[in-house]
Amino acid sequence: MGLSVLIPTVWFLPRVLLSSVVSSLTVPLSWGQGVLAKRLPDVYDRRSFGLVVTAVAFAGTFIAWFFPIPGKQFSPLQPVLRDNFWLTIHVLTIVSSYAAGALAWGLGCLSLGYYLFGRYRDGRTGRKAPLATVALAGFIYKAMQVAVLLLAAGTILGGLWADVSWGRFWGWDPKEVWALVSLLAYLIILHGRFVGWIGDFGLAAGSALGAAVIGMSWYGVNFLLGAGLHSYGFGQGGQTEFFSFLVLNLLLLGAAGWRLRLETGSLSAGAEPRESGASAPSSMSANAPTA
Repeated sequence: MGLSVLIPTVWFLPRVLLSSVVSSLTVPLSWGQGVLAKRLPDVYDRRSFGLVVTAVAFAGTFIAWFFPIPGKQFSPLQPVLRDNFWLTIHVLTIVSSYAAGALAWGLGCLSLGYYLFGRYRDGRTGRKAPLATVALAGFIYKAMQVAVLLLAAGTILGGLWADVSWGRFWGWDPKEVWALVSLLAYLIILHGRFVGWIGDFGLAAGSALGAAVIGMSWYGVNFLLGAGLHSYGFGQGGQTEFFSFLVLNLLLLGAAGWRLRLETGSLSAGAEPRESGASAPSSMSANAPTA
């Protein structure tokens, strides 16, 4: 009991004190220079991020705790893979890319909700989608860019680890293949939006489809295919929940597309090429009026 109190105290309290001292010096300085005063309103104007991140984080925690895996038996890592350096940088990078994809998916679901339930605007050339979907498209685009960057880095790092462990950079293992498929799927969506092949609705739809591909890479390979060198992570269970997730995604996507086509007569809302490095205009926020 004494050690259980002493160890957290020795490890935790000095860090708390150090953080308090540093923040007391840096935060007032930044505030006094007007840095935070200028940035915080921009953060508060993008409440969609807080809404989506909270919902996605809750869903992830809920799944991790209640996901039905019979026996919950995972074999230990193979000796050749017991490398803390590669394990840390590869797994953290890949999981972070999944987080960026989940953020894009959450923003996409919010955007599809606007397409399905929002009020459409009257423009000179006809009915237009809710204004909030324009801002959300910019946010989804940036989230996907982060996902692609981390997916590419994680895939390359995984190949380097495979070269160290198994003597080959790439071997078409199912986990490797679906990591590549996930990367290519997001690249196709981003390039399609960049050159104007798909519009704001297409970007939202792509975020939902990209999440389905990531779901296959993260869950399907280990729980549905059950083959490959990543045998330490195989398991059973959760098929009903996983396919329910896919079906609900498709139902939301189909319903939103039906409403958009009914209101505007087209699914190509906002299909203009993006300029290189362009992002959502600063005047666009997720709290923009919908009429």
